[in-house]
Amino acid sequence: MIINNKPLVSILMNSYNSESHIEHAINSVLSQTYKNWELIIWDNCSIDSSISIIDKFRKKDQRIKLYTAKKHTDLGNARSLAWKYLRGKYLAILDTDDYFEDKKIEIQVHCLEKNLKYGICFSNTIYFNEKKNYPLYKKNPPVSEGISRLIEKYYISLGSVLINLDKAKKNNLSFDGYFSHIADFDLIIKLASKEKIIYVDSILSGWRLRSTSLTWTNQDQFYKELIKWTNENLKNNDLNIYSSSLIKLKKRSI
Repeated sequence: MIINNKPLVSILMNSYNSESHIEHAINSVLSQTYKNWELIIWDNCSIDSSISIIDKFRKKDQRIKLYTAKKHTDLGNARSLAWKYLRGKYLAILDTDDYFEDKKIEIQVHCLEKNLKYGICFSNTIYFNEKKNYPLYKKNPPVSEGISRLIEKYYISLGSVLINLDKAKKNNLSFDGYFSHIADFDLIIKLASKEKIIYVDSILSGWRLRSTSLTWTNQDQFYKELIKWTNENLKNNDLNIYSSSLIKLKKRSI
């Protein structure tokens, strides 16, 4: 859907017992200077007041849409299940305890519309909690070093990304529900192997540092998934050209 020559942006938000911060996250979407968006919220069987908070916003803005899981799943599976509801040309992902800067969507849509050969635009982001606040990148990330570097030392924060959803669908890519911890890594690497990546040197999002993050609370599962992923992609015709990088990642994960 295009309004005033501006393509639709789907913003995917997965919610599970998110009452503490979801209001702030949704308000950061409502504050966007770019107005042609839809916010797709997938609630993963919350038992707190999350849905009541979401409903309050939905009543005021029809661009906010809520879908509810029939049963609770892990995050990767939840994102996979929500994928079919995304109607935009572009996709942004916002966790319920993170936020977007006001011009995030405007700046990144402009970037990708101007650079049609690119499939992913990402930016700098702020890592924050009650005690600290600092940018992810102190210098520009090594995009010029290609996919090998991205595989070996993944440096992209998902909330900073804008994906060309048309290009992802053309390449038959989405979030893989098999992966609970690395579904975003899987999608970005595979799309980056097909389409170009571009970096915008601006802070356009905030990522909350939290001790309950899946990556930190269940590192064994995280590394098991990375090992399985590298084994599978060493046989993948699209990624086995990066075999040395895949082997390095596997060795670090064991």
